[in-house]
Amino acid sequence: MQLSVATANLYMQPFERALNIFAEAGFQNIELDLFWERKEWAVAQHLQDVPVRRVVQQVERAGLRISSIHDGGGVLEARDSTEGFINPALDRHLEAMGYAPECLVFHTPHIEENPGDGWWERISDKIAHALEKYRQVCTVTIENLPPFGGYCVPLLTPEALNDFVAANGLGVTLDTTHYAQMGTDIIEAARKLGNKIKTVHLSDFTAGRTHVFIGEGELDLAGFFETIDRASLSAVTVECSLSSDDPNLNQSYSWMVSRTREARNRLERLLSVMEASDEYR
Repeated sequence: MQLSVATANLYMQPFERALNIFAEAGFQNIELDLFWERKEWAVAQHLQDVPVRRVVQQVERAGLRISSIHDGGGVLEARDSTEGFINPALDRHLEAMGYAPECLVFHTPHIEENPGDGWWERISDKIAHALEKYRQVCTVTIENLPPFGGYCVPLLTPEALNDFVAANGLGVTLDTTHYAQMGTDIIEAARKLGNKIKTVHLSDFTAGRTHVFIGEGELDLAGFFETIDRASLSAVTVECSLSSDDPNLNQSYSWMVSRTREARNRLERLLSVMEASDEYR
């Protein structure tokens, strides 16, 4: 199982600087978050003007490996079409890399406003078909996504998500914050999703604050790792804020390295709990 870090954790930093921080903090693998924007939403803004080949070169220079790619999009542009679901930059990055990552992570497909009754039943097979070419080369997962204003989001329960991925040869990326936002217990979600969980986006959660630094929230992360199916898990990705007091991270380079290293150390301690649990079983 791989330990990785989401590049979007440092989206306010220049991309190359973020990579160097991750490498100095002891990470070898990254989850590359692709730039995506729509209306008021945007992710991985530090990649906005970076050519794809330079992205790959900078990752290589930092001594890192792209173990997974987070597509970052997921918004459908029309009720009966998959247009907008897959980030158009994804294929360009895969071509430039020259190798397939272990996993590709896609958001639960969602659409603006109310698409009407039966929408998900009509579109779900088309979504699965759009992912088929990627499924032939690596693990493809759907990340659980919470509902949010103005958008219709399907697959909100672990049971519904499990049914969809099981029927289509897909896996799940379980985002701990996203389930916490919905009031869904992450331990129960882990039990219900079982061996469909292939990767984890790990963060803590407290008092409505999302993607809290590991161990500084209220989630039972130790219990979560005791419950999760280790044999099916290929990666755990640190996807959390480094600071709740300074969201723009106007901090020194050394502070960001130290904080990122601490996140890795806390993850390693949590995983040791899982290993101990496996031995006991």
